[in-house]
Amino acid sequence: MYKKKFLKLLTIMLLTSLFFLPTISMATDPLEDPNAFKPGNFGSDDTNVIVGKANNIITIIVNLGLIVSVITLIILGIKYMIGSVEEKAEYKKSMIPYLIGAILLLLASSIVALISNLVAGTDLVK
Repeated sequence: MYKKKFLKLLTIMLLTSLFFLPTISMATDPLEDPNAFKPGNFGSDDTNVIVGKANNIITIIVNLGLIVSVITLIILGIKYMIGSVEEKAEYKKSMIPYLIGAILLLLASSIVALISNLVAGTDLVK
């Protein structure tokens, strides 16, 4: 029992260290003079291009998430209709995480779209 928990913990620790490894290995030396770093001046055309590309990426991610969630709902619905009484109880239990995930996907995309629309209407984006 403890061996399984230890192996799970060890696996999680290794996977997390591999996740953060590129960040550590690609770090560069600090700037000798921080005032020497002067990024270019961005105009409104540049920010419009960046916001447009970000909106395209968000739209693709949301659409893929919606497609996957609809396909999953169809599969779970078919299994629910065909399954026995015991299987129906199990499918009801598996529907709860599905619904939470679908709601979070829709809420996250709506919040990002709302923030994008609010920022686009202000003087923050010049």
